[in-house]
Amino acid sequence: MDKIWYVRSSKRKGGPFTEEELIRLIRQEIVDEEYEIWNPDMEKWMRLVDSVYSFYIPVKEE
Repeated sequence: MDKIWYVRSSKRKGGPFTEEELIRLIRQEIVDEEYEIWNPDMEKWMRLVDSVYSFYIPVKEE
């Protein structure tokens, strides 16, 4: 069974999302490095940039 994820930032919160949906939201920059993520198996929220999902954050070119 897929893990169910929730996201939050100072601007918005959302969920539940499947892992596939979470990755899509990150790739589309709807969920970005300002967000925290959480699932029911975790004790507390984790910053997205500190998670394995940070791999999916698009690199911004300057």
